[in-house]
Amino acid sequence: MTIRYLKNEDLDTARWDACIQESMPSLLYAYSWYLDLVCDDWDALVMGDYEAVMPIPFTKKFGFKLAVQPPFCQQLGVFSPSALNETLVKAFLSALPKQFHWIQLHLNYHNHLQSGVNLRSNYVLDLMPDMDGLKADFESSVIRSVRKSEKSSCALLEGIDIKSIMELVAWQNKDKNMGLSPRSMQKLERLIPVCTQKGVLISVGLYSPMNHLCAVGVFLKDRQRLYYLVGASDEIGREYAGMPRILIHLIEKFVGQGYTLDFEGSEIPGVAKFFKKFGAKNSPYPVFSREGFAAACYFRSKNLILRNFLRK
Repeated sequence: MTIRYLKNEDLDTARWDACIQESMPSLLYAYSWYLDLVCDDWDALVMGDYEAVMPIPFTKKFGFKLAVQPPFCQQLGVFSPSALNETLVKAFLSALPKQFHWIQLHLNYHNHLQSGVNLRSNYVLDLMPDMDGLKADFESSVIRSVRKSEKSSCALLEGIDIKSIMELVAWQNKDKNMGLSPRSMQKLERLIPVCTQKGVLISVGLYSPMNHLCAVGVFLKDRQRLYYLVGASDEIGREYAGMPRILIHLIEKFVGQGYTLDFEGSEIPGVAKFFKKFGAKNSPYPVFSREGFAAACYFRSKNLILRNFLRK
């Protein structure tokens, strides 16, 4: 079937979302409303009557049109209710218009390609076993630290207000150099209330004995997946094992219900090591890149790299 390039305003979002819902995987990131929140702009490739689709998030810098991954949106790529194969994925990638002078897009973990892509790590945990089975794979250090936290006067609560979430995330972003730009923080602040209204957001906070929010985890939820969107802890939160306790609370809440906990990363060794402590396994996804000659020459002549000139 023909693969068409459609501008955002020409998309049938009802058919688009129906395609995403029936796809395997059906990732929350790819729904039209979510893309509207996290992308500067996005167009799409559509095969036939929405038998398969691929969003193209993009931004503009220095007169160049750049197809790049937006924040809070780990994987996109090709989605279809029918089984995907390498030939179809390659056809979509070949159909990406030349008007995009620079492309760096994260495909999803079902977009298998033998060559032409780099793989990035993503750690996931199957919550199908019972809690005893899951805990058998937890590192003993996690169990010890959480038990110590539970014996303290710290309290776990769900439904944290957005102001408190943003303040703690902003503090950690500055303190630990998380790399969230002001534009990304604005998108997060816009994302949280919409996801709350749609019933797909879970926020869990740990409060210190002084009733101070010292750790918070923000998660998204669809029919089959829990996404670790963002987390933050201050010194007190780290002392009281805030994030391990929040994660175990979430695991206990959804264990045995058919969910996969998606930790969303990471290529950072220390973060990957933390996720592995919960028995998470690597489920890598491909990253496709294409550089237009003019854009590549320009950015290299200015001694800029992608993560710098895409900061908003």
